[in-house]
Amino acid sequence: MAREQSPSTECVTQVYEHDPHAPGDDGFEPGTLGHLVAGNRARMLDPRRTPVAVIGVDRVRGEFEVEVGAFEDTGALWRLPIEDVSRFQFPLGSERLPSDGVQELEQLVAKLARRIRIPVAAEARERTLLDLARERERLRPELLRVPALREIELERCVRDRTGSTVAAAALEGLLEAAGLASLERSLSETYVSNPNSGEVVKGHAIVIAEMGLCPYAGKAVRDEALFEGDGARDRRRRHVLLRMAFLQELADLLALTAVELYRGTALTAVLEARHHPSLIAATFSRDVATSHFDSPTDAALLARQRVPVSRLFMTFLETAAMNDRYREAEAVLIGDPDNPAF
Repeated sequence: MAREQSPSTECVTQVYEHDPHAPGDDGFEPGTLGHLVAGNRARMLDPRRTPVAVIGVDRVRGEFEVEVGAFEDTGALWRLPIEDVSRFQFPLGSERLPSDGVQELEQLVAKLARRIRIPVAAEARERTLLDLARERERLRPELLRVPALREIELERCVRDRTGSTVAAAALEGLLEAAGLASLERSLSETYVSNPNSGEVVKGHAIVIAEMGLCPYAGKAVRDEALFEGDGARDRRRRHVLLRMAFLQELADLLALTAVELYRGTALTAVLEARHHPSLIAATFSRDVATSHFDSPTDAALLARQRVPVSRLFMTFLETAAMNDRYREAEAVLIGDPDNPAF
């Protein structure tokens, strides 16, 4: 999902699709629960006004489903919390729910409003770091059997915004052997398209907090089945450990202790309250970050920092989903509440 991208600069035309003829906002109104009628058209309140169509509403999980109508995610289906309808705008005169239908959704929002906080526990973190060290030892000989990994040219990959097929194949083989390939696809494809779609990313964020890697503060799970089957807590934990161990061992092969990353953020309010997510999206590419920074909003931030490889969770180098529809040279970091920029 191209987050906060700008349709107004030459840089963006090289990074993201956009519609230079998109109509202005005068013919639209802010989204409300009453707009959640199947068939209604809408636009995201992102700078390029991504068009969507409402498919339906899940009155058990309190989610509405939309189909993306343009740009890189055309045809993608997103399931979003019904309260997030406020992040969309609808054409004037759109069909509305009757008052009793709106009241039902309001009650559902109140019912599902519970938030949770999971602080970092020292014992959990110590155990995780020990398990991570063991996982690195397990993976090390596997990576050493792929000499081409040492030949990855990070600068060229960043310049081309294209990952390494060698790294992707190596990771895929390890995930397949561990029985985690389907969980990887679910998480990575969701994160790239829209991390707020469904709860797969939230499930990982909660497990990362339980592992003592980063605190979690956010909405509670809407459906406990999230942690059953393929998404069970122990499977998510093993996935996190395998991915982090892989990247740390790959960094060793490339003689990297830190990577230079960028973040460009368009703000909807001047210096709005800082949010500390469990997973943080950044990019290896200054051009990509600048495309976000140059968004036609009232405020924006551009940051650069050398980040230790110990915080890497996913990167475009080894993640197939990050080299499909988008070319963002992305890195996903484990959150750090004490870091003011990343």
